[in-house]
Amino acid sequence: RNVCLTRRKLPAGKWETIRFTDYHFESNDAHNTISMGVCPKDGTIHLAFDHHGDSLHYRVSVKRVATIPETMDWDTSLFSPVTSELEQGKPIRITYPRFFQTPDGELQFCYRRGGSGNGDRMLVDYDAGTGTWTNTRQIDSGKGEFEDDLGQSSTRCSYPNGYTYGPKGRLHVTWVWRETGADPNHDMVYVYSEDMGNTWLNSEGQKINGPPGVNSPGITVVDISRTLGLMNTHGQAVDSRGRIHAVMWHCSEETLLAEGSKPGEHRWGVEKAQRYHHYWRDENGSWKHRELPWVSGDRPKLFMDEKDNTYLVYRKDGNLEIAAATDRSGYTDWRVVHMEPGPFVNEMLGDPYRWEQEGILSVMVQKAPENPNEPTPLHIMDFHME
Repeated sequence: RNVCLTRRKLPAGKWETIRFTDYHFESNDAHNTISMGVCPKDGTIHLAFDHHGDSLHYRVSVKRVATIPETMDWDTSLFSPVTSELEQGKPIRITYPRFFQTPDGELQFCYRRGGSGNGDRMLVDYDAGTGTWTNTRQIDSGKGEFEDDLGQSSTRCSYPNGYTYGPKGRLHVTWVWRETGADPNHDMVYVYSEDMGNTWLNSEGQKINGPPGVNSPGITVVDISRTLGLMNTHGQAVDSRGRIHAVMWHCSEETLLAEGSKPGEHRWGVEKAQRYHHYWRDENGSWKHRELPWVSGDRPKLFMDEKDNTYLVYRKDGNLEIAAATDRSGYTDWRVVHMEPGPFVNEMLGDPYRWEQEGILSVMVQKAPENPNEPTPLHIMDFHME
């Protein structure tokens, strides 16, 4: 129940592990994951861990640990004590922390304040020059009125697929909404920012007044009913031409009927009716859609290569699968290109920065235990896509 941080020298160096024994995970909640960020500009490593509406648990390394690692012994003395605040004097309570790098080598931190069905996303900037966090601001709003065949709601929260910088420093985000309570998610939203998340524009390029919310014009780009079992927190990527892509799983009326079910009969639909759906925005601002021709696995992660081909990484039936489609075909030729036998227990996680810099797809997998709560090996699998 300690946070552990492990490093190796690429491509196949020996692993070294730090165990932070000063913090004990109390929760068994699978939401309470660990998020890590690396700031290229000053070489700091940032950790946020063990939250689901809890006080922030955050620690940061000394500078240059990630840029000149061989000059420093790998131990806990490199890291600060755990703190509950980023900006001095402003303790926060959070869920779903995530770090991401900016085009100029800085770092940003996003989290949700509030709860499921009633929360807002917040964004904070790290300044490598001063080693401080600044400019905490709200970047979406859970307020507004929504109504469909399942009822009315005045509050909700977003579940983003990611925050991804593309060409010319544009920050893209897609998400789904979850209304008050535990109802299924609905719709796909898209906004982007030209100033690192300080102001936002809709898909038509129009500035949004205040944080984007369910009633903001032009931000809902795909209508997806709550009756189709839309899952949250999927994969997204931006290609070399600045086109945003997202792959999410949900059912359709056709797949539900084919399995003897109907929309809204089950919260997430029936498993055999679930499909991955590829949505992307073309250079003219129009949205395209392709349903992948097989039953989906769990939440996927999406990667684009320099030729704008797509790679989808996910777990299905306990195995790691990698699917691909080509830009040349208009993304009509989706197929599974690799299957790595498990059984694995985790959702597949890939390193977007190594992929971008080296063209190597590094995926972390954990072997499934034979009995509950048994420790099992972690592996990093490196793939070169041809």
